[in-house]
Amino acid sequence: MTDHVRLEPARRIQIRAGGQPIVDTARGYVVREGGLPERYYVPRDEVRAEIADGQGGATCPWKGLWKHLDVIAGGQRIANAAWTYYAPTPNCEPIRDFLAFYPGKVDAIDVE
Repeated sequence: MTDHVRLEPARRIQIRAGGQPIVDTARGYVVREGGLPERYYVPRDEVRAEIADGQGGATCPWKGLWKHLDVIAGGQRIANAAWTYYAPTPNCEPIRDFLAFYPGKVDAIDVE
């Protein structure tokens, strides 16, 4: 792991969107990067909501290629609510295809 990006297992991550719980996992990661806020990545197979391609994406020099994802939960489509690294750098391989959610686009993110 580089000094710039650190991945640490989380005990539990719970996420609510569209007024309903969509994630409750013990297989997630806390990602700490430079001076940025912590981000929480969860396995795609533990997301209980429909996921569709969103708009936009880019390359992070430390984590790799990413793209936005829309989340459909509680009868609403939340545009670009999440992102995923589909071609991560070797250091970030553990979060390949995991999802991270924008805190302002979901109802709640609780981490233990």
